[in-house]
Amino acid sequence: MDELKTVKSSDFETDLAIAESYLLDNGIECVINREYLSISTTEGGSARLQVMSGDYNRAVELLVEGGFIER
Repeated sequence: MDELKTVKSSDFETDLAIAESYLLDNGIECVINREYLSISTTEGGSARLQVMSGDYNRAVELLVEGGFIER
């Protein structure tokens, strides 16, 4: 069963918008989880860019290639 996995997080939703568009343009369905938390998460941000678990590895590779995250 596929579940959502976080590929990038940020305290600023706008930081995720371009990465979201980049993934969508490359055929990866994704969402920005806008459930802001009042406490820090282990991932470092309160907004999360998430993909289905089956697309996770490809999404990470695309984000690395696009300069959105580091390996």
